[in-house]
Amino acid sequence: MAVRERDKNDVLESPWLSQQAMAQLFRGELSRSDTWRTRLDTTTNWALTTTAAVISFGFASAESSHVTFLVGIWMVVSFLLIEARRYRYYDLWNRRVRLLEDGWWAPMLRREPVDPDALRELALELERPQIQLSLFSAISTRLNRAYGPILMVLMMTWFVKVYSHPKPPVDLDEFLLRARVAWIPGELVTAILLMLTLTASYLFISSFFIRAPLGELRTRPRGRRAALWESFYRPYAIHTRRRPTRRPRPSSTTEH
Repeated sequence: MAVRERDKNDVLESPWLSQQAMAQLFRGELSRSDTWRTRLDTTTNWALTTTAAVISFGFASAESSHVTFLVGIWMVVSFLLIEARRYRYYDLWNRRVRLLEDGWWAPMLRREPVDPDALRELALELERPQIQLSLFSAISTRLNRAYGPILMVLMMTWFVKVYSHPKPPVDLDEFLLRARVAWIPGELVTAILLMLTLTASYLFISSFFIRAPLGELRTRPRGRRAALWESFYRPYAIHTRRRPTRRPRPSSTTEH
């Protein structure tokens, strides 16, 4: 009988997935995630340095213009948009790390089968990388983490500068007259800052209610027995692990 030769393209054998290969994949994705996380820290440091410089220069003398604070607000908003874009890329690589941890390493530590859904989603991410986090979600997350307090400080210092230098205004018209910038009227400057404050406040508050990205860390839900005030002096006032109870040893009896 003639032996039927099989074409190599007809039957494709599935490659053997070794632990060494998964370890190398995990190491590579973790390195990418750490690189983009470092870029986020760099942009945040720029925003903090700019805020400190603007406040120091703006309150150095009574003759200093409030335009300094407006330039600082514009720079911090620009840093926020840059960091939101970087955070979307960071979420892409961090998502892969979390899928590896959740689908491969965690079941191995529990001595359970791997999660096929997580590995299937990881395969799709490796085959066709796509940014899944929206721009507004990235801005909302970064406002929650760092930029919300920074913008709040800049807005408050601008208001204090316009209101108190050189002396408090008599009425609202005088305040709006001080808020003008060259040929731009004070009403328009105040309206823009007010819209920016409302938008940032909405995104900041909504970040507490929307679902966090896959790589974000959130605190565990507190137990019923743990009161809220306990979190001020107890670092782990959530669910305490139960220690295994030791069985009492049987008492040895001596026969006489």
